[in-house]
Amino acid sequence: MFEGILVDIPFATFFLSKLKQKYNYLNDLPSLDPELYRHLIFLKHYEADISELELYFVILNNEYGEQTEEELLPGGKNIRVTNENVITFIHLVSNHRLNFQIRQQSSHFLRGFQQLIQKDWIDMFNEHELQLLISGSLDSLDFDDLRQNTNYVGGYHSEHYVIEMFWEVLKSFSLENQKKFLKFVTGCSRGPLLGFKYLEPLFCIQRAAGSASEEALDRLPTSATCMNLLKLPPYRSKEQMSTKLLYAINAEAGFDLS
Repeated sequence: MFEGILVDIPFATFFLSKLKQKYNYLNDLPSLDPELYRHLIFLKHYEADISELELYFVILNNEYGEQTEEELLPGGKNIRVTNENVITFIHLVSNHRLNFQIRQQSSHFLRGFQQLIQKDWIDMFNEHELQLLISGSLDSLDFDDLRQNTNYVGGYHSEHYVIEMFWEVLKSFSLENQKKFLKFVTGCSRGPLLGFKYLEPLFCIQRAAGSASEEALDRLPTSATCMNLLKLPPYRSKEQMSTKLLYAINAEAGFDLS
Protein backbone atom coordinates (compact mmCIF):
# COMPACT_ATOMS: atom_id res chain seq x y z
CA MET A 1 0.00 0.00 0.00
CA PHE A 2 2.73 2.46 1.00
CA GLU A 3 4.73 1.88 -2.20
CA GLY A 4 1.65 1.60 -4.42
CA ILE A 5 2.39 -2.06 -5.20
CA LEU A 6 -0.57 -4.44 -5.35
CA VAL A 7 -0.50 -7.74 -3.48
CA ASP A 8 -2.74 -10.54 -4.74
CA ILE A 9 -3.84 -11.61 -1.25
CA PRO A 10 -7.53 -11.60 -0.22
CA PHE A 11 -7.34 -10.81 3.49
CA ALA A 12 -10.06 -12.20 5.76
CA THR A 13 -12.74 -9.77 6.94
CA PHE A 14 -11.82 -10.20 10.60
CA PHE A 15 -8.19 -9.32 9.80
CA LEU A 16 -9.13 -6.16 7.90
CA SER A 17 -11.19 -5.16 10.94
CA LYS A 18 -8.08 -5.65 13.08
CA LEU A 19 -6.21 -3.17 10.85
CA LYS A 20 -8.89 -0.64 11.74
CA GLN A 21 -8.62 -1.64 15.43
CA LYS A 22 -12.26 -2.66 15.48
CA TYR A 23 -13.80 -5.17 17.86
CA ASN A 24 -14.82 -8.38 16.08
CA TYR A 25 -18.21 -10.01 16.58
CA LEU A 26 -19.95 -13.27 15.70
CA ASN A 27 -20.62 -12.15 12.12
CA ASP A 28 -16.84 -11.92 11.53
CA LEU A 29 -16.22 -15.49 12.71
CA PRO A 30 -16.83 -17.26 9.33
CA SER A 31 -13.73 -15.56 7.89
CA LEU A 32 -11.57 -17.01 10.69
CA ASP A 33 -13.16 -20.28 11.77
CA PRO A 34 -16.15 -21.29 9.59
CA GLU A 35 -16.54 -24.66 11.31
CA LEU A 36 -16.85 -23.09 14.76
CA TYR A 37 -19.30 -20.55 13.34
CA ARG A 38 -21.52 -23.35 11.98
CA HIS A 39 -21.49 -25.10 15.36
CA LEU A 40 -22.47 -21.91 17.18
CA ILE A 41 -25.30 -21.17 14.76
CA PHE A 42 -26.48 -24.75 15.22
CA LEU A 43 -26.69 -24.12 18.97
CA LYS A 44 -28.49 -20.83 18.42
CA HIS A 45 -31.29 -22.57 16.51
CA TYR A 46 -31.32 -25.76 18.59
CA GLU A 47 -34.94 -26.31 19.63
CA ALA A 48 -34.54 -29.20 22.07
CA ASP A 49 -33.11 -29.01 25.58
CA ILE A 50 -29.54 -27.72 25.13
CA SER A 51 -28.54 -28.77 28.64
CA GLU A 52 -28.70 -32.38 27.46
CA LEU A 53 -25.67 -31.67 25.25
CA GLU A 54 -23.53 -31.38 28.40
CA LEU A 55 -21.84 -28.14 27.35
CA TYR A 56 -20.20 -25.81 29.87
CA PHE A 57 -18.79 -22.29 29.78
CA VAL A 58 -15.30 -23.51 28.90
CA ILE A 59 -13.31 -23.69 25.70
CA LEU A 60 -10.50 -26.01 24.67
CA ASN A 61 -7.27 -24.42 23.44
CA ASN A 62 -4.90 -26.45 21.30
CA GLU A 63 -1.37 -25.06 21.32
CA TYR A 64 1.62 -27.01 20.04
CA GLY A 65 -0.35 -30.25 20.24
CA GLU A 66 -1.39 -29.75 23.86
CA GLN A 67 -5.01 -29.17 24.86
CA THR A 68 -5.84 -26.87 27.75
CA GLU A 69 -9.24 -25.95 29.16
CA GLU A 70 -10.07 -22.29 29.70
CA GLU A 71 -13.12 -20.86 31.43
CA LEU A 72 -15.18 -18.29 29.54
CA LEU A 73 -16.58 -17.03 32.86
CA PRO A 74 -15.33 -17.33 36.44
CA GLY A 75 -16.45 -20.78 37.51
CA GLY A 76 -17.41 -21.55 33.92
CA LYS A 77 -16.53 -25.23 34.20
CA ASN A 78 -19.48 -25.56 36.58
CA ILE A 79 -21.94 -23.48 34.51
CA ARG A 80 -23.95 -25.59 32.09
CA VAL A 81 -25.13 -24.13 28.78
CA THR A 82 -28.93 -23.95 28.69
CA ASN A 83 -31.57 -22.56 26.38
CA GLU A 84 -31.65 -19.47 28.59
CA ASN A 85 -27.91 -18.65 28.48
CA VAL A 86 -26.91 -20.10 25.09
CA ILE A 87 -26.72 -16.64 23.42
CA THR A 88 -24.27 -15.50 26.10
CA PHE A 89 -22.24 -18.65 25.51
CA ILE A 90 -22.16 -18.07 21.74
CA HIS A 91 -20.93 -14.49 22.11
CA LEU A 92 -18.30 -15.44 24.68
CA VAL A 93 -16.94 -18.22 22.44
CA SER A 94 -16.79 -15.96 19.37
CA ASN A 95 -15.17 -13.18 21.41
CA HIS A 96 -12.54 -15.59 22.72
CA ARG A 97 -11.72 -16.86 19.22
CA LEU A 98 -11.78 -13.50 17.44
CA ASN A 99 -10.42 -11.07 20.00
CA PHE A 100 -8.71 -12.87 22.88
CA GLN A 101 -6.99 -15.89 21.35
CA ILE A 102 -5.19 -13.96 18.60
CA ARG A 103 -4.72 -10.66 20.45
CA GLN A 104 -0.92 -10.97 20.74
CA GLN A 105 -0.33 -11.76 17.05
CA SER A 106 -2.77 -9.03 15.97
CA SER A 107 -1.15 -6.48 18.27
CA HIS A 108 2.37 -7.16 16.97
CA PHE A 109 1.27 -7.00 13.33
CA LEU A 110 -0.70 -3.80 13.89
CA ARG A 111 2.24 -2.14 15.64
CA GLY A 112 4.49 -2.83 12.66
CA PHE A 113 1.79 -1.87 10.16
CA GLN A 114 1.24 1.52 11.82
CA GLN A 115 4.96 2.27 11.65
CA LEU A 116 4.51 2.42 7.87
CA ILE A 117 0.97 3.72 7.47
CA GLN A 118 -0.64 6.24 9.80
CA LYS A 119 -3.79 5.19 11.62
CA ASP A 120 -5.61 8.31 10.33
CA TRP A 121 -5.12 7.10 6.75
CA ILE A 122 -6.59 3.67 7.53
CA ASP A 123 -9.57 5.20 9.34
CA MET A 124 -10.70 6.84 6.08
CA PHE A 125 -11.60 3.45 4.56
CA ASN A 126 -13.92 0.57 5.42
CA GLU A 127 -12.82 -3.06 5.21
CA HIS A 128 -13.90 -3.49 1.58
CA GLU A 129 -12.06 -0.35 0.51
CA LEU A 130 -8.93 -1.47 2.35
CA GLN A 131 -8.95 -4.72 0.39
CA LEU A 132 -9.22 -2.73 -2.85
CA LEU A 133 -6.21 -0.63 -1.84
CA ILE A 134 -4.19 -3.75 -1.02
CA SER A 135 -5.15 -5.96 -3.97
CA GLY A 136 -6.79 -3.70 -6.55
CA SER A 137 -10.17 -3.92 -8.23
CA LEU A 138 -12.12 -7.13 -8.79
CA ASP A 139 -13.95 -5.60 -11.74
CA SER A 140 -13.26 -6.53 -15.37
CA LEU A 141 -9.85 -5.40 -16.56
CA ASP A 142 -9.58 -2.31 -18.77
CA PHE A 143 -6.91 -3.23 -21.30
CA ASP A 144 -7.49 -0.03 -23.27
CA ASP A 145 -6.31 1.78 -20.15
CA LEU A 146 -3.35 -0.60 -19.84
CA ARG A 147 -2.42 0.01 -23.49
CA GLN A 148 -2.43 3.78 -22.95
CA ASN A 149 -0.03 3.34 -20.03
CA THR A 150 2.49 0.93 -21.56
CA ASN A 151 6.12 1.56 -22.47
CA TYR A 152 8.05 -0.27 -25.20
CA VAL A 153 11.76 -1.09 -25.49
CA GLY A 154 14.10 -3.19 -27.62
CA GLY A 155 12.74 -2.03 -30.96
CA TYR A 156 9.03 -2.25 -30.22
CA HIS A 157 6.71 0.78 -30.37
CA SER A 158 2.98 1.35 -30.08
CA GLU A 159 2.36 0.87 -33.82
CA HIS A 160 4.68 -2.11 -34.37
CA TYR A 161 2.84 -4.99 -36.06
CA VAL A 162 3.76 -7.40 -33.24
CA ILE A 163 2.37 -4.98 -30.65
CA GLU A 164 -0.84 -4.48 -32.64
CA MET A 165 -1.26 -8.29 -32.74
CA PHE A 166 -0.49 -8.57 -29.05
CA TRP A 167 -3.29 -6.23 -27.96
CA GLU A 168 -5.80 -7.90 -30.27
CA VAL A 169 -4.87 -11.33 -28.90
CA LEU A 170 -5.03 -10.13 -25.30
CA LYS A 171 -8.50 -8.66 -25.80
CA SER A 172 -9.71 -11.97 -27.25
CA PHE A 173 -8.79 -13.85 -24.06
CA SER A 174 -11.42 -14.81 -21.50
CA LEU A 175 -11.54 -12.73 -18.31
CA GLU A 176 -9.91 -15.61 -16.43
CA ASN A 177 -6.97 -15.74 -18.85
CA GLN A 178 -6.69 -11.94 -18.86
CA LYS A 179 -6.30 -12.05 -15.07
CA LYS A 180 -3.73 -14.83 -15.41
CA PHE A 181 -1.82 -12.69 -17.91
CA LEU A 182 -1.85 -9.73 -15.55
CA LYS A 183 -0.58 -11.92 -12.72
CA PHE A 184 2.09 -13.32 -15.07
CA VAL A 185 3.52 -9.87 -15.79
CA THR A 186 2.81 -7.93 -12.56
CA GLY A 187 2.44 -10.59 -9.85
CA CYS A 188 -1.17 -9.54 -9.20
CA SER A 189 -4.30 -10.59 -11.08
CA ARG A 190 -6.08 -7.29 -10.40
CA GLY A 191 -5.58 -3.82 -11.78
CA PRO A 192 -4.77 -0.74 -9.66
CA LEU A 193 -7.82 0.87 -8.10
CA LEU A 194 -7.37 4.18 -9.94
CA GLY A 195 -6.18 2.76 -13.25
CA PHE A 196 -2.99 1.43 -14.81
CA LYS A 197 -1.29 4.83 -14.81
CA TYR A 198 -0.78 4.12 -11.10
CA LEU A 199 0.99 0.81 -11.78
CA GLU A 200 4.52 1.19 -10.41
CA PRO A 201 6.53 0.92 -12.59
CA LEU A 202 4.40 1.20 -15.73
CA PHE A 203 3.84 -1.97 -17.77
CA CYS A 204 6.57 -2.44 -20.37
CA ILE A 205 6.94 -4.76 -23.38
CA GLN A 206 10.46 -5.64 -24.49
CA ARG A 207 11.45 -7.45 -27.67
CA ALA A 208 12.82 -10.82 -26.58
CA ALA A 209 14.89 -11.62 -29.67
CA GLY A 210 16.90 -9.56 -32.12
CA SER A 211 15.78 -11.57 -35.14
CA ALA A 212 12.65 -13.43 -36.16
CA SER A 213 14.45 -16.74 -36.62
CA GLU A 214 12.62 -20.02 -36.13
CA GLU A 215 14.59 -20.60 -32.94
CA ALA A 216 13.58 -17.20 -31.56
CA LEU A 217 9.93 -17.66 -32.52
CA ASP A 218 9.84 -21.01 -30.77
CA ARG A 219 10.54 -19.33 -27.42
CA LEU A 220 7.79 -18.60 -24.91
CA PRO A 221 7.12 -15.11 -23.57
CA THR A 222 8.76 -14.46 -20.20
CA SER A 223 8.30 -11.77 -17.59
CA ALA A 224 9.98 -9.88 -14.77
CA THR A 225 7.19 -9.14 -12.31
CA CYS A 226 9.35 -6.85 -10.17
CA MET A 227 9.56 -4.50 -13.19
CA ASN A 228 6.11 -5.27 -14.70
CA LEU A 229 8.02 -6.30 -17.82
CA LEU A 230 6.90 -8.68 -20.59
CA LYS A 231 9.63 -10.10 -22.84
CA LEU A 232 7.81 -10.86 -26.07
CA PRO A 233 9.35 -12.62 -29.11
CA PRO A 234 8.33 -11.17 -32.52
CA TYR A 235 5.71 -13.77 -33.39
CA ARG A 236 4.43 -13.80 -36.96
CA SER A 237 0.74 -14.55 -36.45
CA LYS A 238 -2.07 -14.08 -33.94
CA GLU A 239 -2.49 -17.83 -33.67
CA GLN A 240 1.15 -18.33 -32.77
CA MET A 241 1.12 -15.47 -30.27
CA SER A 242 -2.11 -16.68 -28.65
CA THR A 243 -0.80 -20.23 -28.29
CA LYS A 244 2.51 -19.12 -26.78
CA LEU A 245 0.94 -16.60 -24.40
CA LEU A 246 -1.70 -19.04 -23.15
CA TYR A 247 0.92 -21.71 -22.57
CA ALA A 248 3.13 -19.29 -20.64
CA ILE A 249 0.43 -17.81 -18.39
CA ASN A 250 -1.03 -21.23 -17.56
CA ALA A 251 2.31 -22.94 -16.89
CA GLU A 252 2.44 -21.46 -13.36
CA ALA A 253 6.23 -21.45 -13.36
CA GLY A 254 8.09 -19.94 -10.45
CA PHE A 255 11.07 -17.59 -10.42
CA ASP A 256 13.71 -18.25 -13.05
CA LEU A 257 16.27 -16.36 -15.04
CA SER A 258 15.29 -15.51 -18.59
